[in-house]
Amino acid sequence: MTFTYSPSATPTDLTRVRFHTGQTVSAESFLSDEEIAMMIAEETTWKPAVIAGLKFIILKLSQPDFQADWLKVSNGTARAGYQLMLNEKRREFGISAITATAVHTYRADSLATEAPDYESTDDE
Repeated sequence: MTFTYSPSATPTDLTRVRFHTGQTVSAESFLSDEEIAMMIAEETTWKPAVIAGLKFIILKLSQPDFQADWLKVSNGTARAGYQLMLNEKRREFGISAITATAVHTYRADSLATEAPDYESTDDE
């Protein structure tokens, strides 16, 4: 697991993802270079990779809080902060949280095997 962050006038996609997720200090980073590279490859561009990275950080912080003697670990506050950042980045990049597609359905007794062509009409 490697960590690189080098801001410049011509940033790389990895640097952009690190900047927008706030993962710029190696000791505090939840994302390795390899994980970011995989997200960029899966999402094809860096903006959706930022969203995937934030979701991945939230997933890592979703473990339950615990307390042992004097040590108390609470991930809830950090998780809430990253959730707010995720919502803000979705708005900034214009990436919707919900997507939908229209699907034509057919009656079981219609014997239809392909989508109808709504452009041509047989009424004429």
